[in-house]
Order: sequence, then structure tokens, then C-alpha cells
Amino acid sequence: MHSRLITKIILATLSFLPGSNVLAQCDPDRNGVEVARGIVFADSNENLLRDTDESGIEGVAVSNGCEVVTTNIDGSYEISIAPTEILFISKPADYLTAVDDANVPQFFYRHYPNGTPAQISGTSVEWLWPVIESTGPLPESVDFPLTPSEGAAENFLAHGFADTQAQYEPGQDMVREDLVNPLIGNTYDVEFGLTVGDVVFDNLGLYDRHKAMMGLMGIPQWYLPGNHDMNFESPNGRFANETYKLHFGPTYYSFDHGNVHFVALNNVQYAGDGNEMGNGVYRGFISRAQLQWLRNDLERVPKNKLLVIASHIPLVAEADDGVSPILTGPNTENFSELLQIIAPFEHIYGLAGHDTSNSFKVEVNHEHGWTGTPWIAHTLAEVRGSGWTRGPQDFRGVRDAMMEDGNPNGFYVLKFNDVDLTPEFIPFPSSTDGTNRMRVTLDPPISQTGAESIHRGTLQSNTKIIVNLFDGGVRDLVWASIDGSANQPMTYTVRTDPFIEALYEEYLNTEDAFSTPDRSSHIWELAMPDNLNAGLHRIVVTSTDEFGQSQRGTFTFEIVDD
Repeated sequence: MHSRLITKIILATLSFLPGSNVLAQCDPDRNGVEVARGIVFADSNENLLRDTDESGIEGVAVSNGCEVVTTNIDGSYEISIAPTEILFISKPADYLTAVDDANVPQFFYRHYPNGTPAQISGTSVEWLWPVIESTGPLPESVDFPLTPSEGAAENFLAHGFADTQAQYEPGQDMVREDLVNPLIGNTYDVEFGLTVGDVVFDNLGLYDRHKAMMGLMGIPQWYLPGNHDMNFESPNGRFANETYKLHFGPTYYSFDHGNVHFVALNNVQYAGDGNEMGNGVYRGFISRAQLQWLRNDLERVPKNKLLVIASHIPLVAEADDGVSPILTGPNTENFSELLQIIAPFEHIYGLAGHDTSNSFKVEVNHEHGWTGTPWIAHTLAEVRGSGWTRGPQDFRGVRDAMMEDGNPNGFYVLKFNDVDLTPEFIPFPSSTDGTNRMRVTLDPPISQTGAESIHRGTLQSNTKIIVNLFDGGVRDLVWASIDGSANQPMTYTVRTDPFIEALYEEYLNTEDAFSTPDRSSHIWELAMPDNLNAGLHRIVVTSTDEFGQSQRGTFTFEIVDD
């Protein structure tokens, strides 16, 4: 057979294989290919139309999901496009994209002349959620407006959100109460928000409401899909995100802000419906199409910029104290291929979500096959924690949702300083004074003098001070002072948090039950002295994380005579 025909047969076969995510835009034999033309222009009056006095913008990247071209001196471009592909641009640092009423960036054009197909590979599909309707013939000119910004400041803030993930309307209420309400008015003065997948929990009918709520923050909201953002009725991975695309556009893309190049990847590879592995099976894997797009995208990016890679499933997740067996979370199977592509970059940071049990900050170094400057692959603590149905409700009716490692649910303020990124975790209920960034407990706890006593009674033998430094990690330093004594360094260990262990036992088999505790990657221990006298005692804990941020926590208890 001719090599072209062989290629076509292989690609067609791969599209039916479980786990395949082969996309048409990287197939040289795409059907119905046309040439898309248009202008990327400076929309000075922000009316979304190109007026005669508005000039084109040179050097803007335009992609069909695999190829990447850049605009000419007059802002014009040409690129191939086939049905069911999405055309998108990569926002330059000194421009802003238009946003819709929900503050979702409008940087794309869906080319679906016949809409999302109802027949895929000979299989009829009844879409459970709304999908893309016919967009009609390809316009003569697909133009993209960009608004000039006041300046590409190298120092800026952004929000990081992992797994907002409501399954029902009450869970969405809790997203509003916990996350949206404190951030209305842009209280942290951030430039934009980024949600790293699992926008909702399988109920894609919540997208409209979710977008409207997040839009109340008054800032652009960028999204990428997670394993709970898929159309599970799709027979293959190619059409597994049709409802997501309807609401948010492409499932992977890039943009620049300040001295940072952001890359959003879709590393949830869907196996398809009705295969031998069962419905809805997926793995952490970056498709070949995306890897080729990423190569093309990064060719034009200066290698001394900060490269932020956002994905839903972690690129790599692990914790090891050198004594306990290593603690690992979900990973991306072809992480090594990604490393080869990003090898020329000097400054890198990874953001991910997905893991409801633990947050991780892994230093990617030679142990992972990386030979450049080490960088952090950060699995964020989740907005939804262990879930909006977990834990008791507070006075607002919001569930506690503590994660299995004892970390509260929360969000992030991402602090960018040129090519450096410092993540600050903000636990729920959010506090700007930094007083709730760690938890200090005793293990075993004080033997109470009565059922209503609180940390008052007899100190048990072999008691340890336990500190859960929320979203901390092995490179952080923690000290404890007892009754005003000199600070003593605490020992990092990978273990379960006794606080969540006690809550788990207390609420077991109730409607307020917590998830089963899991070992944590951010626990420190220090043995208590065995000669403390009766009376009041205080513990003051201080910490400095690997980014130079300091926190302080306190704990008091009373020893009574037997």
C-alpha cells in the first residue's frame, strides 16, 4: 500500500482504540479541509468589530490545535481548518482578550459547519448535555479582537482554583458561599483566575450557573477540562468534551501575561464508552496532537520566560521523608515526553488538581530525568476538598469538605515576580490575616478531665506536637517553642494527620462523615518534654516555606493534677 493510505488506516484504527485521543487536526488526510483567513486587530474602542482606524497586530500565534502560524505585519493570517476543529489565538502579554457576560475569554472560533455529529464511527450518539450546534459555512474572515492593555507588568497576581466540582445545585451553592462571595470585587487585586479542571462533577448542566457565579468576581476566568467535564456517551476521546467546548472553547491553549507563558493542557485521555475497560475510563496522558501543538507553540516563545504548565491530572505527585514508604498520587504517563519538549526553558512551574486526598509540591530534578534547573510540579489543594457532601455543615450550610490529608479546602493567590512564582494557599473560610494556615495538635491528645473539657487534663506519655502546615512540603522548615523556650526544629514526616483521624471516627456512619484519612505530605512532629508541671502551657509554631513565606500558629493546653 502507499504510505499515505497506510497512515490513514492506522489513524482510523487508533481512533477506535480504548484510550485513544487521536485528533483530526494532526491527520494529513483530514476531510473537508479549508483555509481560514482573518485579522487579529487592536480593538481600541472594544466594540468587537474592526473599524477602519484599528490596525492589525503582528506576531500573534494562531492555531488549529496542531499547526501554529503567526500574523503578518498587517495582522493577517492563513491556516488550514477542518470541520469540528477550533481555531484559537494565543493572547500576547500586552493585550487582553474580549470576554463574554460570564468573563470567559473569547479567543477562539468553533468550526462546526454541521454541529457536533450525532453519528460517530458508525455509532449513533444521544448527547445527554447540550453540544455544539451548526456554525454554518466558514466565514470569509475570522477576526480576533484584542484590547491593548496599560502595560505588561512583570509583577502581577492571579487566582488558582482546582476542582470546583459541584455535582448538584446544593454543591454549587457551597461554591458560591465558600469561593465566590469572598472574591466579589476582586479582593486580592488579581489579573485573572485559572481553574485547572473538574469545573463541575459530571453534571454538565451546571456550566451556565457556574460561569455566571465565577463571573461575579469581575476578572477573566480561564478554564481547562478534567475527568468530570466529559461527555461519557462519546464512543471515543475525540468528542469527549463537546459540552465543555460549547461553553469554554478549546481544551488546550496558551496565552502570555507579564513575563509568563501559560500553557493549558488537557491530559485526561478518555477511553470511550462501551469498551472492555468499562465506561468513562481515562488516564493521565497528553495526546500526540497536543504534544505536536506544544512543540509548535513553544518554538516562538523566548526560553528565558517563565513557563507555567496547567493540567488537570498532576504531571507527577509524590512525597518521601526518607523513612516512610513513598507517598504517590496520580501522574501523567508520558511525562517524560513533555520533559523533552520543555527542556530548553530555564524557568518552569506546574499547576494541577484532581487529587482529592493530598496536595503535593514535587521538585522535578534528575530523579525524573530532568537535567535543567529543578522546578515545582504543584498539585493544588482543591476548592471542593474531599467533596461538597463531606463533613458537617457550618452556620451557612456549607460542608467542611476537609481533604483526606487534613488540609482544608481552599484556593490560591499566585504571585508572579518576573520569572518567579510564589503560591499562597488560602484555606476556607478564607482569611487575609494568615492566621489559619496551619493546625497544631497533640498526638496522643490530652486525656480530658471530663466530656466537656477542651485540651485540659493529663498529658499522656510519648506525646508529640503535630503540625499540619497546609499545602506545605518537604523543603519547608518548621519550628516549635514551648512556654517561651528557644525554637526547636520539627521533623518532617509522611503520616496521617491525627486531627482528621479523630474527625473521621467521630462522624463515621453519619450523613456528615469525612473521607477516610490518607497520609499527608505536609506534617511535622516534635516530642513533648515529659516534665511539664500542672497548669497552662503554650506552643508557638513558626514556619518558612521554600518560597520564603512565613506563617505562625499557636496552641494552648492545661495540665491538671491527677
